[in-house]
Formats: sequence, C-alpha cells, structure tokens
Amino acid sequence: IGTSTSKMAVGQNVLMNILTKNSGRIKKNKITFLEVTICNTSASVSVPTYKLKPQFNFPSELVTISASGHVLPSGWTILSNTGSTITLSNAIDEIGANVCRTILISIKGKSVGGPSTISGNMSFSNSLAPGLVSGSPTKGDNSADNASTSTINVLK
Repeated sequence: IGTSTSKMAVGQNVLMNILTKNSGRIKKNKITFLEVTICNTSASVSVPTYKLKPQFNFPSELVTISASGHVLPSGWTILSNTGSTITLSNAIDEIGANVCRTILISIKGKSVGGPSTISGNMSFSNSLAPGLVSGSPTKGDNSADNASTSTINVLK
C-alpha cells in the first residue's frame, strides 16, 4: 500500500474598500473622514506585521489631509503624509484570519469644487520594520481588490 501526501494550497487575500463619509460632501474649512476597510479574507493565515502599505491620494486642489485626528487601529502607523497623499502601515498589528480593520483618515475642505476622485491602493512591504521597503503581495492575493475609489465634493 502506497502512502499519499496531500498539500492543500492556502491563499491569503487582502481586500480594501474606501468610502467618503457624509456621502462625499464636505463644506469648505470643515472636517470629514475617508473610511477605509481592510480585510484579511484568509480562513487560516494571519497577515504578518509590517506587511501592508496602503496609500491614499486626495485631490490637492480641494482638500488637505489633516496632520492629526485620524483613527487608526491599534498597532498601525502613518509612514508619510504630504497633505494630499498618505501612506499607512499595519506595523505591529498582525491581522488574523477573516478579520477586518477600519481606518478613518481626517480630511479638511480647502476649496469649493468637485466632485473629484479619491483613490486607495494596497501595496505591500517586506514585513520588516518600519514597513517602508516594498515587498511581494501576500501569497494568493487577488490584485483586483487592492484598489478602491471614492469621491469628494467641497461646498461653500
């Protein structure tokens, strides 16, 4: 009788979705939030620390990313904030299987206009602190759900 070994492939997908609060409308000089949802859809594998490096781009003519007031999950950090682009890291947050994280990015209305597009893109790090060096996606990642868009309209 022969012996058979079975290796089950385990894929790990990280998906991202963004939504501008208040239906994408903000008054000039007022604050609203971009709500970001990042999920590990794997049934059994955690996302390692310092692996995720999501970046969000805002129309600089309409809004400014606030210097403070963001709501980040425990263990997350801001890698950079130029006022129109912000890059985050999951830093010391190992995201368990079938777990999502919600992030709120604070933005301030600057000039009347829009609607204009806000884009979010998931990139990956090499899993080493501080999470700045680019790395490969998680094994089994579906790149089709690594980007998301929303809109912003600044009113008087």
